[in-house]
Amino acid sequence: IIVCCIIAITSSLSMKRNILPKSFRAVKNSSDAKTLRDGVELSEGVIMPWVGFGTYRLGKDKALTPILEALSKGYRCIDTAFIYAGENTEKQVGEAIKTAIERNIIENREDIFVITKHWRKYHGYKETLDCLNLSLNRLQLDFIDLYLIHWPGPAYSTMTRRKEVMEEQGPWAYATVAEKDMVKLRSETWRAMEDALKQGKVKSIGVSNFTIRQLENLKKTAKIWPPAVNQVESHPLYPNNELREYCDKEGIVFQAYAALGGQDGTKKKWKELLNGEKLLSCAVVKEIGKDLNVSPAQVLLRYALQRNCAITPKTTSAERMQENSELFHFELSDHHMSRLNSLEVPGIAGRLCWRTDPLRMLEFE
Repeated sequence: IIVCCIIAITSSLSMKRNILPKSFRAVKNSSDAKTLRDGVELSEGVIMPWVGFGTYRLGKDKALTPILEALSKGYRCIDTAFIYAGENTEKQVGEAIKTAIERNIIENREDIFVITKHWRKYHGYKETLDCLNLSLNRLQLDFIDLYLIHWPGPAYSTMTRRKEVMEEQGPWAYATVAEKDMVKLRSETWRAMEDALKQGKVKSIGVSNFTIRQLENLKKTAKIWPPAVNQVESHPLYPNNELREYCDKEGIVFQAYAALGGQDGTKKKWKELLNGEKLLSCAVVKEIGKDLNVSPAQVLLRYALQRNCAITPKTTSAERMQENSELFHFELSDHHMSRLNSLEVPGIAGRLCWRTDPLRMLEFE
């Protein structure tokens, strides 16, 4: 009996030691990462790489090749969403993973971390589980590593919204949900995600584009808290500092999208912000890059890492993929960080993304 107990205890300890995936290494701060396999431990045994590869706007039926290229260059975190490319990108991600395993680019399913996002027209308990099952089907996966609520607001009855109607009735004019019901509906979405976590369909759950107020409302009814991640827009023009500090206090990993400035800014907006220059080509960023012998993109991505933000830069260029992954051999000085911080635009004027959404400023419960 004693021998059996010793064997059982030894086996248990061995299993405990082997919980963490061999392909990933947990480091507490993003600035401490040394490779694309270094990540943050979201929960016991679940490590999300600090640097991943984004798939937003890769194009319909055009995502497979760049995702495979990213995997071949060592990226081990792929960020996608139900809605990307007209609900097409998840399928491409699934094909890329399958092909990468067949070609021995990655060892197996456990050698990759997959993030996808629930879409707003599926808010609600049953609807969320339906959305998740559709994503699992498209991705050809048994589980998703990180599942996020993509947007805290409602879907719309039409995307051809008339300006005069919204001016008269307000930004909720075309919403499929009344503003007063949004908090409760969002809590049902989260409840479904909590159950999916218990069922093993997802390994961790989080949110995207949530404000402090929306997180506090969710906290009131959540059984699982905190969300593992809040993926939000963040770059020198709009660093989202207050939200980042809140997430840090609550134990929520802050993941920055549009770290390079995003793709939604108009010529008019860039003229207002940087005299027509985009963030990648503005003088401050270029001067710091020249000083350190790195590219402007590397400057901006390193800036995010040194603010303890996870990142998922996207590109279709193999050369830029390589460049975006080489962030661990240099550091920005305090002076460099200060210069980049000085680019911040007061308030929400520096926000670049979701520009066509009536509720893009997220000023609702």
